[in-house]
Amino acid sequence: MAATAIAEQTVVGAYVREGDTQFTTLTETAGDPTNMNTVVMGTGRCLVLFHNSDGANPYWVTVDASDDPYGRSTNITEQDIAATGWAAYFFEARGWEQTLGGRNLLIDTENAAVMIIAIPV
Repeated sequence: MAATAIAEQTVVGAYVREGDTQFTTLTETAGDPTNMNTVVMGTGRCLVLFHNSDGANPYWVTVDASDDPYGRSTNITEQDIAATGWAAYFFEARGWEQTLGGRNLLIDTENAAVMIIAIPV
């Protein structure tokens, strides 16, 4: 099956007029441990937030990588997130896009308790 897509959520900028919504309400998406998840980086750079919503157990996250011009060619593999913990990472398309090209991140989670938010930057 195809990986489950997670849409980026644009956040309100620094200069918002009075009367307009001042904050962005973010929505977490559960990780899909069966099919994995994909995020298309619309701007080529993306802040991804991971939240382990389980109150008792740590769960891991893996993000597949491709070679980048800085010499990194390895995945982020089974990075543990503590129970109720948060983790964040800035991704850029180069080095993280999939082998077929594009700006797709491929994220694997150990459990659906790992929630994901993607913010374009």
